[in-house]
Amino acid sequence: MRRLGGTLLLMIAMVTVSANLRPAISSVPPLLDTIRAALGLSHAAAGLITTIPVLLMGIVPAFAALLASRQGSERLVLASVLLVGVGTLARLVETSAFIYLSSALCGVGIAAAQTLLPDIAKRRFGDRAALVMAIQACAMTAGAGLAAVLTPGLSASWSIALAWWAAPAFIGAALWLAAAGAPKIAGDAGGPRFGFPMRSPMAWRITLFAALSSAMFYTTLTWIPPTYAEAGWSSARTGSLLLVLSIAGMAASLAVTWFARHAGDRRWQLVGGAVLGAVGCAGLAAAPLAAPWAWMVCVGVSTGAMFPLSLMLPVDYEDRPDALRRLSAMSLTGGYVLAAAGPVLFGWLREATGDYALSYLMLAGAAVGASLMCLGFRPRGRQ
Repeated sequence: MRRLGGTLLLMIAMVTVSANLRPAISSVPPLLDTIRAALGLSHAAAGLITTIPVLLMGIVPAFAALLASRQGSERLVLASVLLVGVGTLARLVETSAFIYLSSALCGVGIAAAQTLLPDIAKRRFGDRAALVMAIQACAMTAGAGLAAVLTPGLSASWSIALAWWAAPAFIGAALWLAAAGAPKIAGDAGGPRFGFPMRSPMAWRITLFAALSSAMFYTTLTWIPPTYAEAGWSSARTGSLLLVLSIAGMAASLAVTWFARHAGDRRWQLVGGAVLGAVGCAGLAAAPLAAPWAWMVCVGVSTGAMFPLSLMLPVDYEDRPDALRRLSAMSLTGGYVLAAAGPVLFGWLREATGDYALSYLMLAGAAVGASLMCLGFRPRGRQ
């Protein structure tokens, strides 16, 4: 009974920590126009607020995996969540330097935590690791959606509204300390080993898919609110768009979580999610005001499905904790480094062309490419 209680507490802590790995990013887009005006930023410079954490989410995993092999994953996750809380609080200072510093601190914390969670899930939950990772991905999607919808109403001050999300981060850290504590072993029994599986074609395919799915998620999250704000929509109406986007994403994540227990072949889910993303972005490019709610559903379902699937793919391909850590680190590093260009490139194209059409067409093309890549993934459990 005590072991069951400990497992349940750990699961709650993992879900809570996961839910705190997106609000520092997703709380920014609803206020992006306000922040841009207050700090005098261009569209491309405003895109950096979300690009910085995404870029660090690509750079940090390599170091996080190496440090975890020496210090223990559980301890490093605790430090990471605390760093997210501190970085979020830094947004109380209303300067461009501090908004970028905040993004950097949060990016480091988010990157380290999400790199190590698959390793912890594999060690502590065994054969249920894929399901646990799916639930965690759903929690991330829910956290992102709640932050995007609730942030504008938290305060009339954009800095205070953003800083509110430090509170759940510190709560998550307290739960993690109670559930996971310090690791029983400081590092891997065989000593620290690190390196990306660079010679594996499948590892590269997983990495590229992670890059395309992440680029879709962070770029649309960043720029959909400004797209409709520039079309004359009020903040309340734009918030309703984000609500639809978030609900669609959470529903897709829940569906993927359920199917993770039963589906031996994820390819149809992967292809379906990517195709929906292409449809949604093409609609946003050609006629954003014609069917905005439909485009939100398409993009929300796409990003809500592709993200947890991208996290589950390494678990499908590796059983050994050290090898899984290295594959996850490679997919996160390469994926986020490539995806980090998305919000800035999108903003630059908006500045260069005067509208958003070409920017959304770029995303539609990326989604088409992702759908073609998905055909090469093997059914789960098949060598």
